[in-house]
Amino acid sequence: MPALSSLRKPVVLLSAAVGFGALAVSLAQVPGAADEARTELEAAKVALEAGDTDAATAAVDRAREHADTVQLGVQGPAGVLGQWLPVVGTSARDARHLGDALDSAVSIAEMGTATLPEITGDDATFFEGGNVDIPTLERLVGTAGEVRTELASAQSSLTAIEATGPGGGRIGDARDSALEQVDPLADGLDDLMPLMEELPTILGAEGDRKYLLAILNPAEMYYSGGVALSYAPVTVSDGRVSIGESVDTGANREVFEPRYWRKVKGNPFHKGRQRVMLAGLAPSWPVAGEETLNAWRALRGRNMSGLIAVDVIALARLSEITGPMDVPGYGRVDSSNLVETLIGSYDDYADPSSRERKDSNKALVGLFVDRLLGTGQLPDKVRVLADAARGRHFAAYFRDDEVQDTLGDLAISGDLSQTKHDYLGVLTQNTVGSKTDYWQSRRVSSDVRLRPDGSARVALEVEIHNDSAPYAGPGIDPQEGYFTRWAHLSVGTFLPRRAAVDTVTVDGTPIDFNVGDYFGRPFVRQSLEFPPQARRTVRLEYDVPAAAVRDGDTLTYGLDVDPQGMVRPQSVSVRLHLPEGFTAEELPEGWSAAGRGTVTWTDEALDDSPRFTLVARRG
Repeated sequence: MPALSSLRKPVVLLSAAVGFGALAVSLAQVPGAADEARTELEAAKVALEAGDTDAATAAVDRAREHADTVQLGVQGPAGVLGQWLPVVGTSARDARHLGDALDSAVSIAEMGTATLPEITGDDATFFEGGNVDIPTLERLVGTAGEVRTELASAQSSLTAIEATGPGGGRIGDARDSALEQVDPLADGLDDLMPLMEELPTILGAEGDRKYLLAILNPAEMYYSGGVALSYAPVTVSDGRVSIGESVDTGANREVFEPRYWRKVKGNPFHKGRQRVMLAGLAPSWPVAGEETLNAWRALRGRNMSGLIAVDVIALARLSEITGPMDVPGYGRVDSSNLVETLIGSYDDYADPSSRERKDSNKALVGLFVDRLLGTGQLPDKVRVLADAARGRHFAAYFRDDEVQDTLGDLAISGDLSQTKHDYLGVLTQNTVGSKTDYWQSRRVSSDVRLRPDGSARVALEVEIHNDSAPYAGPGIDPQEGYFTRWAHLSVGTFLPRRAAVDTVTVDGTPIDFNVGDYFGRPFVRQSLEFPPQARRTVRLEYDVPAAAVRDGDTLTYGLDVDPQGMVRPQSVSVRLHLPEGFTAEELPEGWSAAGRGTVTWTDEALDDSPRFTLVARRG
């Protein structure tokens, strides 16, 4: 699916424009002008990357002059008459299409250079005083619609090229190269436009909108991500953002009182009365988000339109581009020490509910909003959050179904993969409220033996190492709470749809197990105790009925992997054994052959949500 970051700044649009400029070199009528247009578009791209919008605008203006020269040549009398001539007519028509594509490319570049100053730099108007300027936003949405039209026009021009006349080979290659650039941009913008069109409403242009912001602590994990350090209501009115009173979950007694709230139908992790923070037990944010909003209403009596969940790792990455920040009780922190300072330093405070920690937890909400809405660097901020979402460090949930569907298309909804094929989702949940997930290391290994009918036998091993530092608290380690070095985890393995589990072992010993159902996805969980430095291994063997699709002599294997937003990203490796007689065709990026009929993939620090398709053929 297209990612939000694929459209993060006009430089990307200029990259496509450079591709179209290269196409124009094939125009025999005006090779000089076409080449000059390409050169100027490249210069504009370089200038934008350097932050020199004046130079970029000047380069695009020159590119327009050259593109107009091209159009004069191919759309003028010679071009019009030439398209009807024998032999060269096809090439003349192709040249006209190429000229149109170049014209669209320069138009996109013009819109990019005109738009960029409004969203980044010292004179940006999109964010002013920590608020969103709605008129600027509406102009940006309108510009995006115009870019969408130009991309569609470019696609139409390129696909009309026949490439069968004189010079057709060069023209066809150039067409294909340009389509490789424009198609993903067009698809991405098609997916993004529904959200962009809703943004004014989301930001209160038609009345106040209320959202809940949760800052998460990955030193204590639930299946969805870190436990909330703090919550805060955020009201947006005509782009103006105001933050209500923050709730520090470590110091607010009401948060710890079990209470009822409306359950999301089918959620197996909602069990009667619960503490508010337990609303995040479900592994996917469309469920955990709705549960959290319902829990917040039970706590505060307020309905909210959506939830933004961001952990301190994402906050640290945001500080890489926005600079150091002052945190009450800690002083100045930056991207290099923010995570360790905020969630790896509990030993420095004899009382974990001290005023310093309370103040810092409450301040995190304001710091995030301030950094996100501060003037400038919007494209880079969007990129950071989009990347964080793929590692499940950031998620957004909206109760508006259309908006939520768009977030899913953009991979920022925090949902689990819906694949019907092979799947890996290993998640742990802290069961005693300790902070030892800060040190958790995890290695996941999947051995897949694919059968000719597309089914597979899978052996999955999960090794967890409680790599905690020596106990530094008073007396004997209590095995729970802020200072303990013991880990008590519910290890959840979320499996491919319709998987049939045969055996589960812990450290080589078979155990009894139950298979749960999470909206059609089976899962097995086991509660385990980890003394300091302990390593334990959970192994499952199961059958997957549709790991691949058989079509004649081909097998198409699909694998989706969902990470957990850990401090130390987990290692994941897959070893795929093909049926006898089958050979893998072109391998996906990151995969390699490992002997006859076997291919492997490894990510030593999974901080993404990869989706793979691998085709094998008999013979």
